[in-house]
Parts: sequence; structure tokens; C-alpha cells
Amino acid sequence: ELRMMATGVDGDQMNQVIIVTYTDGSTAQHVQSFSDWYTPGNFPGEKEGVAMPYRDVYDGTTDDRTFNLYNYTFLLDKSKTVQSITLPDNRDLCVLAITLQ
Repeated sequence: ELRMMATGVDGDQMNQVIIVTYTDGSTAQHVQSFSDWYTPGNFPGEKEGVAMPYRDVYDGTTDDRTFNLYNYTFLLDKSKTVQSITLPDNRDLCVLAITLQ
């Protein structure tokens, strides 16, 4: 499994493609929509990871609404070894952690 903690900013980030490349040269594509950190979309494959009670604002104040990080799990081919993971070229998708299990 590939597990990811991520969130969208400036709106939901729809139908993003994550490419897993295996050492034998084969690839697998996973398409996932990522919720905005303020407005959960409850997309398939998405679970709440961390709910934060506020965010810091550039001027030193806080925005006292709830903001979220989400957990995602993607199935991998257990008979193969992962060589690399290619994330979408999208500055509005924030990936905080990736774990292979």
C-alpha cells in the first residue's frame, strides 16, 4: 500500500493522477480527488487524518475555523518493487507525507 497524507488548497483538486513506477519499468496510475482543507468533499478513498482548530494568517492573526489534512490509501502490486512515485504538477495539492507498506 501507498499511504498519503495530503490536502487541497484554493478549492478541491479534482482527478489528480499519481503514477507509481516499478523496478521492472511498469507503471500504475491512481486517480484521486483531494478535498480542500476547509471544505471536506468526502471523496472516495479519502478519510479525515487531522482536524486542526485554526490556521495562521500571514499578518500574524489566526483563522479560527477548522482545517483538515486527509489520509489516502492506494493499493500496489505486491509482486513488484516500487522504484518511484510521481505526484501531480499542482501547487494547490499539498502532500505532507507518503509511506509504503
